[in-house]
Formats: sequence, C-alpha cells, structure tokens
Amino acid sequence: MIFKRWNRWLDHLLEPPVYLLVLRLTTVLLLLHGIDHWLWTMLPEKILAIMMLLYPALVRQPWAWLGMSACLVFNNLWHWSNLVNHEYLYTYWVLVCTIAVWSRTPKQVLSWNSRWLIGLCFLFATLWKFLGGEYLDGSFLHLTFLLDHRLAMGAVLFGGLDLATLGDNRQIFEQMQASAAVTTVNQLSTTPRMAAASLVLSYWTILIEGLVAASFLLTAPRWLYQQRDWILFGFVITTYSVIPVLGFGALLMVMGLIQTKSAFISRIYLGLLILMPIWMPLPQGIFWLVQKVFWGA
Repeated sequence: MIFKRWNRWLDHLLEPPVYLLVLRLTTVLLLLHGIDHWLWTMLPEKILAIMMLLYPALVRQPWAWLGMSACLVFNNLWHWSNLVNHEYLYTYWVLVCTIAVWSRTPKQVLSWNSRWLIGLCFLFATLWKFLGGEYLDGSFLHLTFLLDHRLAMGAVLFGGLDLATLGDNRQIFEQMQASAAVTTVNQLSTTPRMAAASLVLSYWTILIEGLVAASFLLTAPRWLYQQRDWILFGFVITTYSVIPVLGFGALLMVMGLIQTKSAFISRIYLGLLILMPIWMPLPQGIFWLVQKVFWGA
C-alpha cells in the first residue's frame, strides 16, 4: 500500500511538462547548495531562488535564469580558488537552464545537454585519474582515508584502523601544515590492509567513472548506452553512501532525470533524489552510532 502510494505520488510529480519539475528542483538545489560554507556573495542567488520558488511563474522567465547565471558566474570567478569541482557543474547546468527557457524546445535542450554534461564530467574525471599517478598507485585514496574525517567509516571497515589512530593522523598533518614540515604516508599510521583497499577502490572508481562517461557519451555499443542510468545509479549509491556529497549527488539525479525516456527510471531518479537526505548519511550514521554505543568513540 505504501509503495503504491509512493509511486502514485512520484507519477503525479512527473506529470508533463517534466522540464518544469527539473527547473524547480534545480532552484531548490541552488537555494540549499553552499549553506554549509556560507559566503555573503551568495546572498543574491539565494534571494532569487526563494523568489522563484514563491512565485512559480518566475521559473519560466528567461531573465530570472539569466540573473541566476550571472550570480553563479560571478561567484565562480570571485572564489575560484576555493571551489570544489561540482560547484562549476552547478554553473554549467544553470547556464543550460537559461538557454532552455529561451528555447522553443526546453525539454530537448535540457535533455541533450544533461547527457553530455554528465558524460564529459566523468570523462575528464577519469582522464585526470590516469594522468595523475597518485590514483593509479592508490596513494591518493590512501592518504585521503588516513586524513579525511568523512572517510573514517571506510578507513575503519576497509582498512582495519581505529578512530584514535585516525585522529592522531589528522593531528600530525595539522602540525605539518603549521610548521611547513614535509610528511609522507610512511610517517602516518596505516595498515597493509588499508593500502590494499585503497588500491582496489582506486581502480573501482576509475572503472565506474569510465563506464558512466562511455555510456552517456557513446551510443555504441547499444547495450552500454541503454544501461547508462543504472551505471549512474551504481556510481551514486556506491560512492556517496561512503562519502556523502549531497550537492553533487542531487545534481546528478536532477540531470539524469531529464535525459531518461523511461517512466520507471524517472521514478527511480526522483525517488533517490527525494530520499537522498535519508539514505546518503544513513550508513555513516549507523557506523558512528555503533562506535558510540560499543566503543564509546
């Protein structure tokens, strides 16, 4: 009964024109994106996003999206040295939305560009990993597991490390940054299991990102192109359940939604997006709860 009601609700949300739903979802993401690292230069885009949500007709207005594009481009130029990669993707996608609302065929514009943006994003991510030896030998992920608190769950489960050791590693790294001393992974506490897991996960990342790129950019082989949505689901679930990056995962779901032609897959995209604040942090939440209850960490 609950499942049927859930599907009916999703079908109601997906009633044509779907491109308007995608524009509204994009506006919601723009409102929420970046609130964890607030900058006052973001205020105009947040105000504009609120106005577009309060007055739905604004979502169809080219000047509103033109203003949003200007805000994001300005912030990208002003804060370029502090931005993470997916923040540029937000700007590209808003530029696509701007072009779409000016077009006579907004759905087709959004659909074509979303497929190419996803494909190119993952293509360049894969190429970077091949060009940088740090990914091929596993050292990039190895160091990230040892230092990034977001990967503590992976370091404990995959690498056999404990939270105290990870805390010591971060303290050593902070001291190194403060004193400008040089340190290496060898000076940090690790395990052979962590090194092996880092190498395996590095090549899994290269494989899954390469498959996403190929399936979205190429129409042959046909079977790969037809499975592109499932490959993207696989990437998002396996990656962001370990490293919760809500902003990037949500944007991928919105972009994926507009390019698929399957009603069933559309429901999966929308369902994963709506439930993302629950399922994405859930593994981390369970992990920290277990650590707290059984080990007092």
